Amino acid sequence: MILSPDVLAPGRRWPLLHSLFLGGGVGMKIRGVQSRLLSSCAVAAIFFAGPAAAATATSDAVETVVVTGSRIEATAVKRDAPNVVDVQPLQEIRALPDVNAAEALGRVPGVSLESDSGEGRFINIRGMDADLNGTTYDGVRLTASNPSSPQGGGRAVAFDAFPSGILGGIEVVKSLTPEMDAEGLGGVVNILPRKIASGQSWLVDANIGTGLEPLRGTPIYQGDVTAGTRFGLTDGDERFSVIGSYAYYDDQRGIDDVEEDYLNDPAFPPKTFDDLQMRYYKYHRTRQGFGGGLTFDVSDDTTIFVRGIHAGYTELAFKHRLQLNGLGDSVTGIAPNGTISVDTAAARIAVTDSKEEVANDLVEFGGHTMLGEVSADLRGSWTRGSDHFPYSDSFTFKDTNDIALDYNNRDSSHPSFATTDGTDLTNSGNYTKFSGTNGPSSNSDQEWAGKGDFSLPLEFDGDEGVFKFGASVRERERKASASSADFTGGGSYALFSHGPDRIYYNSAYNIGPSPDFGKLAALPQDPQVVDPTAFENDSENVYAGYGQYSATFGALSMTGGVRVEATEATYRANTVDDSGTVTPSISDRSYTNVFPDLNLKYQLTDDVLLRAVYSTAIARPGFNQITAAVNVDVPDAIISKGNPNLKPTTANAFDLAAEYYMPDGGLASIGLFWKLFDNYIVPTVQRNVDFPYAGAPGGVVLDAEIDSFQDIGSAHAEGIELNYIQHFTFLPDPFDGLGFEGNLTLVGSGGQIRVGEHHTLPQTSPINYNAALFYEKGPLTLRIAASSVSRNLWAVGGDDATDLYSQSRFRLDFGGSYDVTDNLQFYLDVKNISDTKLEFTQTPNRNFPVQREFYGPTYLTGLRLSLGQ
Repeated sequence: MILSPDVLAPGRRWPLLHSLFLGGGVGMKIRGVQSRLLSSCAVAAIFFAGPAAAATATSDAVETVVVTGSRIEATAVKRDAPNVVDVQPLQEIRALPDVNAAEALGRVPGVSLESDSGEGRFINIRGMDADLNGTTYDGVRLTASNPSSPQGGGRAVAFDAFPSGILGGIEVVKSLTPEMDAEGLGGVVNILPRKIASGQSWLVDANIGTGLEPLRGTPIYQGDVTAGTRFGLTDGDERFSVIGSYAYYDDQRGIDDVEEDYLNDPAFPPKTFDDLQMRYYKYHRTRQGFGGGLTFDVSDDTTIFVRGIHAGYTELAFKHRLQLNGLGDSVTGIAPNGTISVDTAAARIAVTDSKEEVANDLVEFGGHTMLGEVSADLRGSWTRGSDHFPYSDSFTFKDTNDIALDYNNRDSSHPSFATTDGTDLTNSGNYTKFSGTNGPSSNSDQEWAGKGDFSLPLEFDGDEGVFKFGASVRERERKASASSADFTGGGSYALFSHGPDRIYYNSAYNIGPSPDFGKLAALPQDPQVVDPTAFENDSENVYAGYGQYSATFGALSMTGGVRVEATEATYRANTVDDSGTVTPSISDRSYTNVFPDLNLKYQLTDDVLLRAVYSTAIARPGFNQITAAVNVDVPDAIISKGNPNLKPTTANAFDLAAEYYMPDGGLASIGLFWKLFDNYIVPTVQRNVDFPYAGAPGGVVLDAEIDSFQDIGSAHAEGIELNYIQHFTFLPDPFDGLGFEGNLTLVGSGGQIRVGEHHTLPQTSPINYNAALFYEKGPLTLRIAASSVSRNLWAVGGDDATDLYSQSRFRLDFGGSYDVTDNLQFYLDVKNISDTKLEFTQTPNRNFPVQREFYGPTYLTGLRLSLGQ
């Protein structure tokens, strides 16, 4: 259970298990049902699974509508919550072209978005690495699907797997209570299912649309449907409620990308390239989500439920790359204008063809009952995240001849080059040395969990309160495996390419004819060979108990208590010694942590709240961080390994906030936060290390790069959040439809990222803001929204000259809709009007890019139907 606002309301003897906001419950009964639908059309469906969503308070001003989750309801949730919470409701998600949960989260105060492949994927809360956040679906903890999280922990949930069409809203919980799992140093994201609104008997809500991505001229197809009803076995007895959702999104987006590696040799100018890569990508992603639930009110005091969700995507990736290597190996001249001459460069064409299947699955069952004056809630759940590559084909065609060329990279966004020996880099017949591998892999992360919560009224000095206690168990298992097989046959790239030369990146580069992916995939393969260094089989069990007291003393409300969590874990992997011998490694870890929390809320006036919070939390080392596995990439001389000696990161956090609530869901708030960390974990890079390895040429890898992780001890993060929302209804007609939403987050952080060097923590963006001007009046809704994330340290290098930074990003989006009738709406959205570039650089200097990619805008249009009573 994420929120229990009613636990603090005068006269309440127990917290509501489920909310009116997105769960539709009243009293102690679970009235709402949430997300899982297997549907064939907008009117008929088969549903199964679950109870209500998050907690909220009702308002006489809130009209019961089919489309749930308004701005007014969202601010009511924030106001009534005992802890620090922000909510992005369904109507706000629909107002802009946020096609997945990550992009919807990026609008929330204190949250910054990290994108990949042209879509939002991971999020940071208050500048914290994504692996430090917790994620739940209606209060049930989710495990990670995509293991490639930004800082390598492998714990972050990738939100691009969740289509926005199955979302009922999203909460971001920034201060924990004892009843919550303590795993959430940055905060906890709670994805809310769809609901049947309180007092509503049935609903059908459907959307069908299409769109265009001009970069490749490819279409988009999208649609979703939610349907639900209340019914009984006899007339007038609506003891059952059922709801389900299905969402579909299909696109074939393109990516234009240029990437560089630098020589990093003091004997040469700092911008001397080691290699230059021109990358042309096309992705075909089909994202789907199913969710739904069934609830049965056995009696006035007892309710049981079952619910579930599946969300994920299948993605086909087609990549074509022209790569120039050896650009720093034989430099023959450096001109005053920065042009560098090389006479032994090497050229290659690299082609990748892969299929990825990402899935998040959850099943939950449980119920609520009264045992005298004791309220009891029991729940069991199973959840699983998985990332599976049935195939991942990589092909390389090399030109065996040395190439003389000049290159100039003073224009960091468009480095230029030209051969000086007459070589035509686009001639497919030049690339005659073939190699190819197919490297399928599989990652899964599943958890079985059970929880019991018990609440009873407990007076203190004449003031009513609630004492809540409970226990939980979470048993988690994570597995990883990979194998590879070589392709045989092959030959010149001329045999596997076709069509005219591919000119891309706003016509800046010609990378030759297109690959024939079908011919390449049809080549014969050797038998698959298991990669022992990719093996992981981890178990991590957490046993917890807590006691929590909530009460209201006049204008002061409090929720506080203590949680204890015992962790027992075993991490299994393989190690590789100097001779290349593979040895199984097993590391057992066992520890117990105590987490006190205290949330205070003071009602200064009817519309002004003050909050003061002390909370504690934990982030266990990432599975990829604590593993004993060692992976040796001989051609690139890169050694990747974990650190089995890592300790969990813990934090003491403090919050102060003032919130002013205005009519029509208006809000003005300011919040201060401090987080003090112990055993903070960061990635490390060591370069120019002699790493003995029998499988390397000559028996030793010279000047190897070793990528690993380390505990830097103490660290800190602090900042301020400003949030303002107002609908300007006081203006004269027609300007009374105007309004503004905006939030600004300033974050500072620090830790010893290298010995003797104090620096901001990875992924801490000092400035993050959202601003939206909207118009809502009559049938017309318009919104123009800007979002910005400032530059941040992305990856810690061997020294400050090799640190990688994510450069600042500004994005502009538009959303518009018109109510054709009371039940039918037309919408038109434009995503990424600004054609925002994703840029990573070596050092903070934008003149040293290592990756610069763009996607162009996205246009979406369609119809939305809403029926119900």
